[in-house]
Amino acid sequence: MISTRINLNKFQIEKIEKALYNVDMSVRKIKKSYISCTGYFASYKNKSQIAFESVLERDFYMMLEFDDNVVSYEEQPMTIKYEYLDNSKRRYTPDTMVVYKDRNKKLFEVKYEDELLNDTELQNKLKLLKYHIKKEYKLDFDIFTDKFMDKQLLLNYKFLYKFAFIKEHKILEQINDILNHIERISVKELLNKLENDKNKQLTIIPYIWKYIFLNIDVVNKFDKLTMNTILEKKVAM
Repeated sequence: MISTRINLNKFQIEKIEKALYNVDMSVRKIKKSYISCTGYFASYKNKSQIAFESVLERDFYMMLEFDDNVVSYEEQPMTIKYEYLDNSKRRYTPDTMVVYKDRNKKLFEVKYEDELLNDTELQNKLKLLKYHIKKEYKLDFDIFTDKFMDKQLLLNYKFLYKFAFIKEHKILEQINDILNHIERISVKELLNKLENDKNKQLTIIPYIWKYIFLNIDVVNKFDKLTMNTILEKKVAM
């Protein structure tokens, strides 16, 4: 699968949401109720579009975007040859390779938890692959399932990601200055500090969400984001 490289910073804000989930709506069912939905995810970290083959893969990318330990990631990075339990020669392509700040790399298989639990052969295959990949490729291999995702956290990430690609603005520095002098402040209070004019506030609020996207730890990311959400500058340890 080949990624389509684009300049994401040129997107206009009204086109961002469409670009984030460039989905092929002709889905195909696999096994029971599992659905394969292909498309491209606009990656802020990679500054490119990353192909996905399921909604879960797309959501996994979203989680990686907000993981400070992740530098970059790549879809279907390599093809692995291995010998199965019946001695047959097989090939396997991991869903994703993640590169971390400590320079370690890890391969991931992305699967729905129910699909994994109901398929003994798949479990055996992945267990074998984990051993083989570590031995032959010196890489860690892990399985990401939907059980690792907090629903509200993912909704918050999806909301903030709509503002990821708007251009940098001096307002971001102003927000930072305010948080350096005020211990805690709500989104609504912050907006009023930045601008009193209600009409002009409409053009400023996206930059508050952009700031939170860039500094996710200033809020409780597990609570629903609203105008009453509290921003609190974290002290570096």
